Amino acid sequence: MKRLLLYFLLILLLAAVGTFSYGFWNGKKVREFSSKISEIQEKHNLAERIEKVETGFQENGKEEASQVKDDSQQFLAELKAIGQEAKAAKKEIEDLEAPREAESAKNLAEEYYLKLAQEADDLEGIISYTSQMVEAASFFEEIKENSSLDELKNLIGLSREKTSAIEIDSLPPALQEEAQNLKESMNSFLLRLEDMVALRSENTAEVEASYADFSQKESEFFRNAKKYIGEMENLKGIEERIKADMERLEKVKFSLR
Repeated sequence: MKRLLLYFLLILLLAAVGTFSYGFWNGKKVREFSSKISEIQEKHNLAERIEKVETGFQENGKEEASQVKDDSQQFLAELKAIGQEAKAAKKEIEDLEAPREAESAKNLAEEYYLKLAQEADDLEGIISYTSQMVEAASFFEEIKENSSLDELKNLIGLSREKTSAIEIDSLPPALQEEAQNLKESMNSFLLRLEDMVALRSENTAEVEASYADFSQKESEFFRNAKKYIGEMENLKGIEERIKADMERLEKVKFSLR
């Protein structure tokens, strides 16, 4: 009986030692996980870069078409790089092994980089569409007082080709209908202008009405595009939550979860 009791106490002792050993070992794993997430965040600090592009785009409308085009190409290259880096950061986090104590923190960090990638993609779609519209309308700047009818026809024809090639699929769904309406309105205006320049029509009222419709739709689209950008989720709140999680986890010495 005494031997049986001793065995039982020995088993309890071993279980207790194993539990404590696991708790300290797991606590170390939690701290290591926290350190790795902090390293990933430091390496992939992307939110400020997106904000810089947003600010630049909001101010971009004050420039001439050629400058808008050049700036847009830089913005698009930067956003593509940000999107790819955000997805890479998310993959790095997905590949980390997280103790149960750190699972919610891991999920939040993944969500953060997923949202960063989505914001970069949305901005890229908006700026790409805007750049294409500006490029298609740039023929206005090329018209001179002494431009011949043939030169005008060529400029309008080139603008129509560029307008037809404008893509809307990369835009956020909330802006696609307005973008399509603007594209169609611009094409309609160019058709009427082309008819007048080719002397197929002398109805200037139709051209003016068509231009007024295009101008209105253009203003509406860009106003709503800027509103869409302004209403994008501010990710600083998630950043602060992740930071708080990491500060908490790096202090964990003992954990059974």
